Amino acid sequence: MFKKYFSVAILFATSVISSHAIAKNNCTIKATVLDLQDGTIFIRNLTSPKLDTVIISKGVFNYQCEINEATPFLLTDEANRYQLFFADPNATINLKLKRKDMQVTALEGSKSQDVFRKLINANEPLQQLATKLQQGINSQEANKDSIAQVLNAINIQSRNNFYSFLKANKTSEVSSFVLFSTISNDRNVNTKSADTMFQFLEGKGKTSFYGVELTKLINKLKAVEVGYMAPDFTLPDSTGNKKYTLSKIYSQNKYILIDFWASWCGPCKGEIPFLKTAYERFHNKGFEIVSVSLDDKKQAWLASLRQFQMPWIHVSDSKGFNSAVNELYHVPSIPKTLLLDKTGKIIATDLRGRALDLKLEELLK
Repeated sequence: MFKKYFSVAILFATSVISSHAIAKNNCTIKATVLDLQDGTIFIRNLTSPKLDTVIISKGVFNYQCEINEATPFLLTDEANRYQLFFADPNATINLKLKRKDMQVTALEGSKSQDVFRKLINANEPLQQLATKLQQGINSQEANKDSIAQVLNAINIQSRNNFYSFLKANKTSEVSSFVLFSTISNDRNVNTKSADTMFQFLEGKGKTSFYGVELTKLINKLKAVEVGYMAPDFTLPDSTGNKKYTLSKIYSQNKYILIDFWASWCGPCKGEIPFLKTAYERFHNKGFEIVSVSLDDKKQAWLASLRQFQMPWIHVSDSKGFNSAVNELYHVPSIPKTLLLDKTGKIIATDLRGRALDLKLEELLK
């Protein structure tokens, strides 16, 4: 989790926009462009979906914005090169920019940027050293074991720096943003570790825009991890005339498999024969399947149901990955399965192939 910060996750952050009906304050960003007299540049407030085009005239530009809290901004160009910085309400920020290299060489007037810089300064030398070691690890002269030990030590130190930063800046909106970015950019995130770090935060660290998004993200991570309760949902069946509620289904059965899939997903369709086998063997013993389609075209979903003739519960709101269930469950890719007990607790995940059969044999002896 600690090896990379802010990169792709910054762009991901723009997809979680929600509205906050809070009074906003003016902020001014003044820039001196060192290598371009006239042109354009893009600015994005990472709590808003809007991308603004700003005119550079005679080597300067001024940008007015309205924000209610310390807020991350992105300066970017046509090639999607970017510079991230933080702005404060009622502040005037002065920066110097090399437009051709997309490099901010100086920035003053932002206390939140000063906070952000502490983390960058602590970990940037470590990241540079790690990059250098990784580049040389495949050379014939390299002692790979020694390099691996050093890289592990660097990772541990980066993690400790990150923990220390969160604890020292627990009420800062900056902390909630960098934690959100780090967690959302880690495909192997440990939910308990993420939750522990979130508990470091206090005040605006939790109530800010990204503090709220962190709460949602961690709840979604819990929703797909063993030992946590599966969030309840209600979705319509293929006719649109009947709705199924998850809690009612698992209370009436011993075990429930939630199967996230779509008609266009080859690996999902590859699992159907195994699901059919498990259903035929264990349905009469208290096993049920709820297949949640993440299709965004209802006719494609209906065609697959006719083709594969799967005799269990099928639901969908036909909104694809914008489905209501994706607000509750962290399902960035499919197939994804969750096995629940009678109380709705997740007891296993991603049982592919015969693994589902073997697990049900163990549970329903």
